[in-house]
Amino acid sequence: MKLRLVSVGVVLCASLFACGSVRDQPAANGGAGASGAGGNAGSAAGSGAPAAGASASGGGSGAHAGGAVGAAGDFGAGTAGEAGSEDAGGSSSDGAGAGGTAAGAAGRAADGGSAGADERAGAGGGPANPPLAFVQIQATHHHACGVRANGAIACWGLRDITHDTPTDKTFQYLTLGDYHTCGLLPDNSVQCWGSGGNTSPAGKFQEVRANGGFGSCGIQASGAVACWDGTVPAAPSVPTGIFTSLSTERQLHVCGVRPDKTIACWGDDDLGAVPTSADFASVYTGRWDNCGLRTDHTVVCWGASSPNAQWVSPTGTFEQVSVSTYYGCGVRANGSVECWGSVTKPTGTFQSLSAGNFSACGIRTNGTLACWGYGYQLPNIPGTFTSLSAGDAHACAIRSDGVAVCWGDTNFDQSKDCTPDIGCEWASAAP
Repeated sequence: MKLRLVSVGVVLCASLFACGSVRDQPAANGGAGASGAGGNAGSAAGSGAPAAGASASGGGSGAHAGGAVGAAGDFGAGTAGEAGSEDAGGSSSDGAGAGGTAAGAAGRAADGGSAGADERAGAGGGPANPPLAFVQIQATHHHACGVRANGAIACWGLRDITHDTPTDKTFQYLTLGDYHTCGLLPDNSVQCWGSGGNTSPAGKFQEVRANGGFGSCGIQASGAVACWDGTVPAAPSVPTGIFTSLSTERQLHVCGVRPDKTIACWGDDDLGAVPTSADFASVYTGRWDNCGLRTDHTVVCWGASSPNAQWVSPTGTFEQVSVSTYYGCGVRANGSVECWGSVTKPTGTFQSLSAGNFSACGIRTNGTLACWGYGYQLPNIPGTFTSLSAGDAHACAIRSDGVAVCWGDTNFDQSKDCTPDIGCEWASAAP
């Protein structure tokens, strides 16, 4: 599931020009999407076909959690979502998409999650826009957060990170690091909180991305990049010039796409040469390996420090991509999933997926959930879902009625504040 947030419609895209990665999905009449698991996301600017967005997780431009906003995606900017708009965009985990909300403001998808929502009555038969319904969700290492249709937010998990959550404000979208959260406010200013980078930079921003460990980067109103509170940049310094989208990684490096569709990366300089061709729609950063989605829908990956063998770029074409620490996965036009690195691929067909640290999760074409990999196991969770975000040790998804459903590890109190009074349900594995 494209957005201008990702984050972050939950539909299988017939073509990449209509749907993008979890982070980049053009919005139209409310449809949007962009998101990514692994903590990166961004959407590319431009003009694109109106369509519900598909999101992708795993970090990278044009993928990640969507917000309560319309969005621009990898393959073009879409119009701002309209009030009471059509079905929401799709999900991702580096991915997510968000449908046009009552605010109808244009935005960008945020890192590490996917979003999606229907402004009309939900598939489960619930009322349109119930008060606690979420349109964006993102899960990371210690906590998770969601954005409602009216821009209100809620976070749950490690109290050291979530106790300063500004519940008196509304946001276009949120982007989560392992230890902090940042959000883009309606006036395009940025607010950050938590224990891993809580400086709120001055000025107006087009996009903001929380780095996986510490610090954040954003695209300013001018198109220039600024980074704060972290170890990035390390070497070389933040590049000059204009960018359309960013993908932030876990502490070490950042990549971005320029208007001419070239890629630039900075921070850890031990990841190999960046491809020089000018044909990239989006980029996705992992810890040791990066992948770029080209305008012809093919994927190229590079890196030099992986503890495993260097990823081999997958063959064929993809509608969405999500990248994490040890692997990447993508959804093809026919809904099948291909994975590379140290994870096996699932069977069946999918609308969208989100790559967590060791496990990936996806929404099947029938709206149900599936997870694969070595981490948290998926409990028996009934219902259909519009978006999801896979974190390091737990995951969350938005059900068709707007309720956030989460599962996995509880070592950091992830389940303690996920309660019905904020519109969240924790799904425990059967004994």
